[in-house]
Amino acid sequence: MAARLIGYGLSTLRDPRPAEAGALLTAGCHTVFLDITHRASSPRPARDAAFQYVRPGDCLVIVRFSRFAAGLRNLHDLLRQLNDAHVGLRSLEEPIDTTAPDGDLVIRAVDATLQLEGMWIAEVTMEGQAAARARGQRIGSPPKLTPEQADLARQMHAAGHPALSIAAMLKVATSTIYRLVRQPQATDTAEDSAP
Repeated sequence: MAARLIGYGLSTLRDPRPAEAGALLTAGCHTVFLDITHRASSPRPARDAAFQYVRPGDCLVIVRFSRFAAGLRNLHDLLRQLNDAHVGLRSLEEPIDTTAPDGDLVIRAVDATLQLEGMWIAEVTMEGQAAARARGQRIGSPPKLTPEQADLARQMHAAGHPALSIAAMLKVATSTIYRLVRQPQATDTAEDSAP
């Protein structure tokens, strides 16, 4: 059985003309799903319907990736979803077709790009933190308790006061008090909400 070509397009509220639908029909798509939205992060009910409609062996045809996915991570997830369903993806304006013999290169390239992006973000973050430490800045959330409050909490705990009442008096979570008394030399930096 020949692969069915299923089209997916996106039109904006400013330009709701079915230009993408026409391009997809011209490309041989016998069914076209079209979302009309005003921003990339908007829900895509037609795309969701297209994903429900396709079956193994089909090829989802799009005009271009920027109209299909809301960013690289979203593209990665959509490609994986289609791949797992044994559905191809072809772009009319970009030389990308996962049904071609080297189609799996597209998925691998997106995977590699995401990994590279993650490594780059981690490296930049670590460099920024190191620079901040070198300037004497503290990294992380501010302490929940001042040094004086931490000392008071330790004294009260040592005197037998329950952690729950200490936490209520100091307006912090009970876990903050438990963590504080387990590490008596350090003030707490955890991001706990007050009870």
